[in-house]
Amino acid sequence: MPSLKEEVLILIKEGLFFCPSDPCRQFRIGAPYNPESFSRTIHRLEQEGLVKKAKIEKKTHLLLTKQGKRFIKEHREAVRGSPHSWDKKWRLVVFDIPEEKRKLRDYFRRYLKTLGFGKVQRSIWISPYDFSGKIQRYARKLKLSDYIFQITAEKFKGLSGAALVQNFWDLEDIHNKYLKLIERYTKKKVELAELIIKAPRRKNISKQIIREHLLWDYQSIHSRDPHLPPEFLPDDWGGEKAKKFIETFLKPG
Repeated sequence: MPSLKEEVLILIKEGLFFCPSDPCRQFRIGAPYNPESFSRTIHRLEQEGLVKKAKIEKKTHLLLTKQGKRFIKEHREAVRGSPHSWDKKWRLVVFDIPEEKRKLRDYFRRYLKTLGFGKVQRSIWISPYDFSGKIQRYARKLKLSDYIFQITAEKFKGLSGAALVQNFWDLEDIHNKYLKLIERYTKKKVELAELIIKAPRRKNISKQIIREHLLWDYQSIHSRDPHLPPEFLPDDWGGEKAKKFIETFLKPG
């Protein structure tokens, strides 16, 4: 599930501008918000510049700031697929960035992770896809070009493609995250049906909120998925199951 911080941002994004004294408990599917946790979250969101308070009809309501809207937009845009079909080559990124630039080095490592690279060692990363242009641009932006090297290889002696994937990516963890997503929202769908029976007037907004939560959670996993070539994925790959589950879940009705 999205964190409380993310849930609040989703609710506001959906047009539920609500008063901080009543943390939209009627819109939550499952256990209600803890008022103390809610208050701390609102305070933190204000400090981070993601929400602001405004007077509407003599009541204090919460609104997204430009930074809050950008936070949601960036999460949505984090979803990516394979850049293109695999050309049977492997790309290695090797770097030797000085310790005095360790903050920039950490930024660069995180960037490689967002591109789906697998870690060979802390300073050696691997991908089946050609991100050389993006990496060059990012390295220039951080002024690290002199410390970063890119290598293309067709094969590694003693290691098959399947062995490379097994050694350098934790596909089982991602697979299990997809399956847990399906399990969690299958239960949520039952809870939603029960909620609609009790409060039919809230049917549409309750459906929209749970759909937003589902998409948010899926995007969180999807953005960490390296999207490796299909030949390296198991036949029962959780990512494909999650995609089909979401398509069914989001159908009108």
